[in-house]
Amino acid sequence: MQLSFNQKVGFGFGVIILLLLASGLSSLYTLWTIERSTKRVSEVAAPILKESNEVQIQLLKLAKLSSLAFNAPDPESIVEYRKGFDTGAERFESMQQDLSQLVAGSPVLQEKFNIMKSNFDQYQSAVNAMFDAKLGVLEAEQRTEVKANELLEHVDAVSTALAEIMDPYEPIRGYDKEMALVTGAVIAADDKKLGIIKTMDEVRSSNNIDRLQEADGDFIFVLNDSRNLFDSAARVFKEIDTNGLTEAAYEKYDELQQALEAKPGLADYRIDMLEQIEIAKTQLVTADKAVSTSISQLDGILEASDAQFSALQSDAFSRLDMGYKISLGMLIVLIVLATQNFNSMRQAIRKKMLDLSKLNQVGSSLAAAQSQTTALEEVLQVMNEKIGVSQGSVYLTDDSRKLKLKACYPPKAIEEGREAAKFALGQGVLGKVAETKKVVFVPNTATDKSFEQQDGHSPKALLCVPLVDKDILVGVINLSGEVKNVVFADSDYEFVSSVSSSLVTTIKSLRMREVIEEQNRNLEKKVEERTAALAQKNRDIASMMTNMHQGLFTIMQGGLIHPEYATYLENIFETKRIAERNFSDLLFADTLMSVDAVDQCVTAVDAIVGEDEMMFDFNSHCLLKELVIKMTDGREKILELEWDPIIGDGTIEKLMVTVRDVTELRALEREAEGQKRELEIIGQILAIEARKFKDFINTSVNYMAECRELIEQHTTKDLSVIASLFRNMHTVKGNARTYGLTYIAAVVHAVESTYDEMRKNEEASWDQALLLRELSGAEAIVGKYLLVNDEKLGRGGASSSGLSLDPERLAGWIDRIQAMTSDELTPPVKGVVSEAYKMLMSFDTKPLSNAIQPVVDSVESLAAQLQKPVPLVDIDDGDYMVKSEAHGMLNDVFMHIFRNCIDHGIEKPEERMAKGKPERGSIRLDSIPGDGFVTLAVRDDGRGIAINRIYKMAVEKGIYSESDPRPTASQIANLIFDSGFSTAEAVTDVSGRGVGMDAVKSFLEKAGGGIDVVLDAGDDNADFRSFAINVRLPEKFYVVAPLFAKSA
Repeated sequence: MQLSFNQKVGFGFGVIILLLLASGLSSLYTLWTIERSTKRVSEVAAPILKESNEVQIQLLKLAKLSSLAFNAPDPESIVEYRKGFDTGAERFESMQQDLSQLVAGSPVLQEKFNIMKSNFDQYQSAVNAMFDAKLGVLEAEQRTEVKANELLEHVDAVSTALAEIMDPYEPIRGYDKEMALVTGAVIAADDKKLGIIKTMDEVRSSNNIDRLQEADGDFIFVLNDSRNLFDSAARVFKEIDTNGLTEAAYEKYDELQQALEAKPGLADYRIDMLEQIEIAKTQLVTADKAVSTSISQLDGILEASDAQFSALQSDAFSRLDMGYKISLGMLIVLIVLATQNFNSMRQAIRKKMLDLSKLNQVGSSLAAAQSQTTALEEVLQVMNEKIGVSQGSVYLTDDSRKLKLKACYPPKAIEEGREAAKFALGQGVLGKVAETKKVVFVPNTATDKSFEQQDGHSPKALLCVPLVDKDILVGVINLSGEVKNVVFADSDYEFVSSVSSSLVTTIKSLRMREVIEEQNRNLEKKVEERTAALAQKNRDIASMMTNMHQGLFTIMQGGLIHPEYATYLENIFETKRIAERNFSDLLFADTLMSVDAVDQCVTAVDAIVGEDEMMFDFNSHCLLKELVIKMTDGREKILELEWDPIIGDGTIEKLMVTVRDVTELRALEREAEGQKRELEIIGQILAIEARKFKDFINTSVNYMAECRELIEQHTTKDLSVIASLFRNMHTVKGNARTYGLTYIAAVVHAVESTYDEMRKNEEASWDQALLLRELSGAEAIVGKYLLVNDEKLGRGGASSSGLSLDPERLAGWIDRIQAMTSDELTPPVKGVVSEAYKMLMSFDTKPLSNAIQPVVDSVESLAAQLQKPVPLVDIDDGDYMVKSEAHGMLNDVFMHIFRNCIDHGIEKPEERMAKGKPERGSIRLDSIPGDGFVTLAVRDDGRGIAINRIYKMAVEKGIYSESDPRPTASQIANLIFDSGFSTAEAVTDVSGRGVGMDAVKSFLEKAGGGIDVVLDAGDDNADFRSFAINVRLPEKFYVVAPLFAKSA
């Protein structure tokens, strides 16, 4: 069937219309897909990228804040950091919620977000716990210092009270002897009290909790020592104290004791501080791990969102390209079909093709734009080329929600100092477009009532298009041209709308890029600042290392010294060969320390460097704290060493060693200590009468000479010899303690301990050289006291002995007078002879009470040491005069006996009062005549001798067997004279070694006398029995006055 021309035309028009309809639908679809792709870019990928980046930055700020807080020096700083952290954490939580909504559509991103959030919660909890612990550390440290200052005030108060006793405001005259005794005891008490300050310093610096838990006992132990010494001074001083100084001193002691016993104490605060430090460290490590994991997950979100951003952009470009190709194909078909008849249609299609091509080019140009200005000028240039507008401008909203000129066509620069044009919302055409967010088209300003006509201006066509992103105003494009040159067709509207949409996307992308670049620049700036700060710190450290006046170096793994060290180290070791040198070669090449000590130190350093930080705690005790080196010219230097670990990630990377030359300081300390010791010795000597001191020295020298002879004569172990050595030294120690000669007592106590160990330990060997060295030390300290007495105090020679007579002539005169009878003498002669007899007797004899007066004088100090009231001592001399040759022996004998009475016999005051006894005990000594001897019977009013305890100990020692019949109570009681037998529960300087009564028996038997225990009547099975100790003194050691002398 042949179609007519009209049918062909109609068919052609129908085909053209269908093709145009298809082309239009294709273009709309292309535009719709482009818009959807760009919308996904702007609404999904870009916000995730931005928000995750901001979240990560906020988290880094929080991490820095928590690290600074851990090193905060005071509670105020910690509170300030905590306030800042809480504020930052709230902001972080808000940002987390925004990010959570953005990643909700992606399972991968949602999983990373959940891990990040979980770790942040753990991090926040750990940081809060760290804050609490850090506050606890500083508060405990502050309480420690407050408590230490409080204790120091109490210690100073005691010192002041003691000083007032030694040097009162109103001098006490006429009591020089008493004041000398008081001063010596007070000085000793004050010196003992210094142990409290040393213990306080140890507590404040110690990191050993076990040691700190023992500190309270150390405080009370030192305080009791000081108070016991003061008690001995107070008993003398209170009799002459008219100003209440004694009571004042006791009050200060009580206040100090209350402060030391108060809970929580100094050690408790220090322990609390150490525990809080450990908690803070643990929480900081937990926080670091959690924040690192959170940052890692945020990095993953950034990478995933960046990949999504790139994929969506590629999708938009691919759809744009595909739409262009489809439209181009349809336009070609239209051109082929309507080549001859549809010029106008061809032009429209050609225009559409050009629009799409231009739109594609514009999209590519905008995507490649590096700055906002370039993108805006590019759009305006395209509008000029595409639509023919002669003028155009782009206004964007600023922070104040006003429209501000950002670009214009033709391009022109804004004059310097002149602000760009601005429009408020609703102001003018631009303001109305911005306010309504709708396109405004004015075909001819001459016919529009909104515009006033101005002479000389041609009418213009005007098109204003809002730039909107999800109903948020971004800006406005304003296009205009003369009416005769510009006609805005529908396709122009579409073109401008498409370009506007692409422009909005580009502006958002550029702004996002600017934000990211700004953040990167800030990060770079921070890195630069940190680098500059680090460089300055390095310069400061280098300057410090050059100018500090003590040695400082670090030991690297392998034992080599780091090249950076304090210059002063070269002065100390007098060498420049230090860097890259093995530390042991520097420190120990010329040391005088033992090889074992050096090996331990080197091994400890190898075990510390490069290992876990706890290895320092395990091995630091092996590190030498003091070192003696010998220089090339023979000089010796004493170096003090401090070792500190440098720790990184829980591993000791290096070991820092501080070296100080303390040679001169140690010399001054030794000199001061020597002077202090000599002054103490002088005070102790002055507290004793010259004659008594000389007697003590003579007896001590004799005992030690006997010990030396025994040691030199024996090369193997002999228990009987050891027993004799023990008795002699025990007696010297007891006498020294009685007279308050502390240095002698201490040295002799150490020698005595060696003998005691050989006596008790079968494996202890007889080392003759060692024994002689120890004995030489004891002889040296006795010699030191004698030298001070004779040369420093000038109390040697005849001045200490008084008038001297020939002993043989004196004895002859006394014997001749005793041979006379009362009948041979007339009354006048009898009186003269009696007076002469008494005078001669006074040169060589004394009543028993006078002969043992030093023992009686020592009762007070013995009771003070045992914390018992001073007992009453009653001595019945009879008519017996004791010769001077027996004075020393009797003092040794009764010193042991009286000590045993006070220590073992007389009860504590509370026990005595419970039994209805007086608080003070009593000791009585009676003289009973015998055949060729006199019996000196001693008894106390205490609980008696512990028969059952002695028996049990005898069984334990193998003296008796439980299977044998029990000996009599008298036999058991006399076991106290066996060597090594004592009922004391602990060994002290007063008693407990089981040698005292053994020594007494040995002294008496050697002199021809004897001693035994005589029990009062009672039950043989009783726990305690009252008794007397009977001492038998041969008549060669005493005389009885003739009858005429008694009656004269």
